Amino acid sequence: MSSSSITINNIKQSTIISTQVFGISLFIIGVIGHTLSIYVFTRRIFRSNPCVCYFLASTLSGCVVVYINIPLKLLQVGYNIDVFTYSVAMCQSLTYILNSVRVLPSWFIALASIDRFLCSSSSVTLRGWSSMRIAYRAIPCTILFIGIAFIHVPFYNTILLPQRSCSIASVAYRSFFGIWNLVFWSWIPTICMLVFGLLTIRHIRQGSRRIVPQNTGNLRQRDQKKINRQLFQMLLIQSFVFGATTTILSIGNLYVSITSNLIVKNDIDKANDTLLVTIVNWIATIGPCTNFYLFVLSSQLFRGEVIKLFLWRRPTSTANTITASHIPQTRN
Repeated sequence: MSSSSITINNIKQSTIISTQVFGISLFIIGVIGHTLSIYVFTRRIFRSNPCVCYFLASTLSGCVVVYINIPLKLLQVGYNIDVFTYSVAMCQSLTYILNSVRVLPSWFIALASIDRFLCSSSSVTLRGWSSMRIAYRAIPCTILFIGIAFIHVPFYNTILLPQRSCSIASVAYRSFFGIWNLVFWSWIPTICMLVFGLLTIRHIRQGSRRIVPQNTGNLRQRDQKKINRQLFQMLLIQSFVFGATTTILSIGNLYVSITSNLIVKNDIDKANDTLLVTIVNWIATIGPCTNFYLFVLSSQLFRGEVIKLFLWRRPTSTANTITASHIPQTRN
């Protein structure tokens, strides 16, 4: 066996190992995290907050990534079980669904950024747009918009021979799709998060200057401000992670597409490109899988709701027994 063949086999083995490590780890982390996030976001304290509604939508779309996208990619690359190649229809439909769904979490975080901007505004009209009614309409509209935006994906994916893999057939479309992902998955949501995040900070600072300290404050208003402040903290760290990880993926895919058009690559170069694309794809999956842990780090209120889940109360019968033991017994 030649040295080049050994090198290619080593690169392929590295691709398989990285897929197994990333895939299994992110699946376990995602299942635990999303389950706990759904529990917290459905608590009474969060139910009527539109920002939490967007967080919950991001979590649920992240569940699709964890329960469908990760196992399929893990089987495909890590264990050579490729359900994408069962038929051309399966290849096209799965590719379309998975490419569309994995974009949704970052868009829902962008919507949450817009909601925080509206909520912090001094304008009554703008604050009126921060409501559950708007959230219930914005979420399905976003899903429909992303579905339409990626409708071109199935037409350019097919089963390639002789390696029999579900992939993009056109080199030109591969470059276009890299730019498309960069714009729709990285730039638009990240720019929205950044712009509306900065505007929200501006609104908060302006509002703090207008507030006159009072000894008798409304307890409910103070609690609501505390919730809004911690939701904004959760939003900032989530925005940073989504923006960074999706940008890395888009740049990596774009690099592979452009270099494939400019130079003729040998088998070692192609194997390295496959390894690079595999790694950046798993990096982009970190955001939808780790939002629970980011929320725990950034919000005391979120941590408190998680702790309540694990604080088991004593049964009522036990409490009654303890109470009865302290009552003096009367003698006949």
